[in-house]
Amino acid sequence: MPWARVQGYIPFIYLEGGLLYGDIRLHDVVIVGAGPAGLTAAMYCARGGKKTLVLGNIYSSQQSMGGLYENYPGFPEGVQGIELSERMLAQAQKFGAENQIDQVEKIVPLRDSFRLKTENWQYEAKAVILAMGASHSVIGVPGEKELMARGVSYCVHCDGALFRGKAVAVVGYGNGAARAVLYLANIADKVHLLSMREKLVAEPVYLDRIKKLSNYTASFGAEITEILGDQFVSSVEYKVGNTPRSLKADGVFVEMGMKPNTDLAAALGLEMTSGGYVKVNRFNQETNMPGVFAAGDLTGGRLQVATAVGTGASAGISALQYLG
Repeated sequence: MPWARVQGYIPFIYLEGGLLYGDIRLHDVVIVGAGPAGLTAAMYCARGGKKTLVLGNIYSSQQSMGGLYENYPGFPEGVQGIELSERMLAQAQKFGAENQIDQVEKIVPLRDSFRLKTENWQYEAKAVILAMGASHSVIGVPGEKELMARGVSYCVHCDGALFRGKAVAVVGYGNGAARAVLYLANIADKVHLLSMREKLVAEPVYLDRIKKLSNYTASFGAEITEILGDQFVSSVEYKVGNTPRSLKADGVFVEMGMKPNTDLAAALGLEMTSGGYVKVNRFNQETNMPGVFAAGDLTGGRLQVATAVGTGASAGISALQYLG
């Protein structure tokens, strides 16, 4: 069957693994992930004149689910994460970037390009930027998902200031939980740690500082059973051993670690760090595979919107240079 490239498409039909595929959609750059890193990279690539596609749903990003951001530059009154995502996408689209809400299932390296397969389509690109982010480890109890951004938070630096003078609970057991306690103790009226372990496993410097806090209490060996609230969080239900307990709280900060979304990167054969993140050259966000760049929470470091934007910009510029 003859191959023809017409307006960015290769019409063909073939069977692979029992699946029937149709058109391959051609782009210069495909960005996997629609968080701040991916959208920033898309803006740079599209503005640089490259046919750019973002695969992902902006409303599923950690940024969109983060509630009010008061620490992102340029918004002295704060900005909702959803609004920030929408603005970033609009800016990328202004320069010609496209967005498809498709989940990439596989990336296949070809001789001089990459093929990205989703459930319904296939895309081909000369360069790929991975920006799938990292997912917060969740408690997995009733009320957690329903009250997300309404008292349940996974970022003390993003939302801590909203609970000034209030009572909050921190769920966790390691350095992240310790840092959250110390940060919130300067803001909230009361901070209560709920740890499923028998003690807080954190660096001694954190433990020493926590001992000096006057508005801190803790429950160890605590198993969270439910988070209650109507419009906003009102209490946390848990048990220690077989004894049920209830803690009144206006906010719940979950600090149980992050897990980078590296399945696609690992399947592609990219090198990882000892912490399980995609390893990149911090100067230009290159991975060990030519033509593949990575940015944002996927690459570790300080997991903040501002740093994700910075690495996204670097990845976008590097992709432009790679494409010439």
